[in-house]
Amino acid sequence: MDTFFEVGLVIGIAALVSIMMRFFKQPLIIGYILTGIIVGPSLLNLISTTDTITLFSHMGVALLLFVVGLGLDPKVIKEVGLVSIVTGVGQALFTTAIGFFLSLALGFSTLTSIYIGLALSFSSTILILKLLSDKNETETLYGKITIGFLLVQDLLAIFALIIFSSLNGGMNAQTLVLGVALKGLALLIGLFLIGVYILPHITRVVAKSQEMLLLFSISWAFALSLLFFKTGFSLEIGALIAGVTLSLSPL
Repeated sequence: MDTFFEVGLVIGIAALVSIMMRFFKQPLIIGYILTGIIVGPSLLNLISTTDTITLFSHMGVALLLFVVGLGLDPKVIKEVGLVSIVTGVGQALFTTAIGFFLSLALGFSTLTSIYIGLALSFSSTILILKLLSDKNETETLYGKITIGFLLVQDLLAIFALIIFSSLNGGMNAQTLVLGVALKGLALLIGLFLIGVYILPHITRVVAKSQEMLLLFSISWAFALSLLFFKTGFSLEIGALIAGVTLSLSPL
């Protein structure tokens, strides 16, 4: 009952703060951030079941990216993929280099400076996607490039964490990175084949009932999110790929 009360309290406060943001013509995501500050330990400290709230937050992010993935045409992904890769990698390298040298100048160690540089180079995927969603700009060309840009950053972050963890643990970073790359490629190829040859037959059957179609879609989103998480990738990428593969179906 405490968890139910706390979730209801957070939703209620979020609704009130969001109405205020709408009145001042501000993005709703600002209201959500303010809600977190209000109910968090910085102010009222109303939340005790932090694990449950964290779980709900991951579910919300996964569903948001799943919906975004449903609207992504794989042909468009092919068109903007090169642009997203070039800009994503270029921005990450450029910003990391600046943060690295500034951190060294401030007296931090080399490894700490690299961490700080990487932290400065990555954007918040959920914040940017929420802003694009609120403005109905996820379907625009620059919106899709931005989404691709963010995914490239997420992948770079995963590889960076793998490298640093291997350095701390004395493992072979090159072997780990190569293994993750091959594992990711195998996942994408396998899911693409499933999306082209298997999912259309399943969706044709479940689409006879809107309730069944909704249940299957949500199950598919969470299944791929869990699959990617268990294989060392992020929940966000799995949810997005779930939406893209399901969008390959004609229904």
